Amino acid sequence: MLGEKIKLYRENKNMTQGEVAKILGVKAATISKYEAGILEPNIESLKKLSELFEVSIDELLKEDKFDISKINVLDILREQKEMKLKGNLYHRTQISFAYNTNHIEGSTLTEDQTRYIFETNTILFEGDTIAKVDDILETANHFKLVDYMLYVADKKLTEKLIKEFHKILKDGTSDSRVEWFNVGEYKQRANTIGSGIKTTSPNNVEKEMSELIDWYNSLKQITIKEIIEFHYRFESIHPFQDGNGRIGRIIMFKECLKNNIIPFIIQDADKLFYYRGLKEYKNEKGYLIDTCLNAQDQYTEMIRYYIGNK
Repeated sequence: MLGEKIKLYRENKNMTQGEVAKILGVKAATISKYEAGILEPNIESLKKLSELFEVSIDELLKEDKFDISKINVLDILREQKEMKLKGNLYHRTQISFAYNTNHIEGSTLTEDQTRYIFETNTILFEGDTIAKVDDILETANHFKLVDYMLYVADKKLTEKLIKEFHKILKDGTSDSRVEWFNVGEYKQRANTIGSGIKTTSPNNVEKEMSELIDWYNSLKQITIKEIIEFHYRFESIHPFQDGNGRIGRIIMFKECLKNNIIPFIIQDADKLFYYRGLKEYKNEKGYLIDTCLNAQDQYTEMIRYYIGNK
């Protein structure tokens, strides 16, 4: 618990492990061990952490009795969005989701640049940094996509809704100016996942997507495992020309909210585990499930930090 708190406080200060280590006079590897729960900071380090994070030592060490089961995350995110509340769960979700999901797909924007776009609707350039216009557009679009997803989160999942997600994500990008790319509609040309894994051919996408939606909506009970199963099947079809990973991950977040399951954001740092999970899922489901459950634990700590300390 202490390690998780240190990590969350550090991330909310937008600091690296190296920057915290420098203040404490230890190696970055030591901070990593603190956060993993392998090593506990001594009293001097606790004092410095307390000062750095602007919380008491008691706050760092106290046992958290916060009951996550009583929290409706969808209500909280919607309320904070309407309030335009800064520096809390909705604000942090927007930045973390846009940065990580786009970075997994190759975006070059930093987390600070992502935050700056969200907070100021402008781009922060550092030194000789060059940013792709599409990276900027897709980051801004992802903020809109999350807002729309929150609006329809409790609605039934349909093909029409999924296509609308894709249209929002790709609006105004260079892809949207290419006719055959078919923004907001299913792909017209064959594509692959990662390093050449074949996906459903364009001629069969409509049929397989219809079957997938029918299967999902026929389920009597939806748990996180059914949501992950849907994600694997969706990514195997790869229905859009591009943007399938981001659309797939926003669908998982939506469906968690709809079913009162703690949602999650796959971190860029865990993308290799995520890709392995997708690749091996047919034979071993555990890799992808574990990656998603780990991401859920991380989002739970985010909720605990912002909502549990009221």
